[in-house]
Amino acid sequence: MKKRTHLIVVSVLLLLVVTSCKNTWSREDKATFYQACTEEAKPWTGSAEKAKTYCDCVFANMEKKYPNEEDALEHIDSLAKDSALLNCKGAVMVK
Repeated sequence: MKKRTHLIVVSVLLLLVVTSCKNTWSREDKATFYQACTEEAKPWTGSAEKAKTYCDCVFANMEKKYPNEEDALEHIDSLAKDSALLNCKGAVMVK
């Protein structure tokens, strides 16, 4: 479970690095995050709706902790282990 969450966070944040060098969570950054996150989460959540719920949770927690993309990228290792992000997966799987 932790490996998959780590993989999703790393994949999404690496995609953001490639597509944007801004120091904020712009609309494009958010759209890129959601696209990559839902694509990664849909197979294990079983539906687009649950994948979106999961990604909403992950993004809300990530944005709260790191209000801009640059900070999130600098703390990518801690994000993959962040309990709030790990709880997002558990909350989706319980429903």
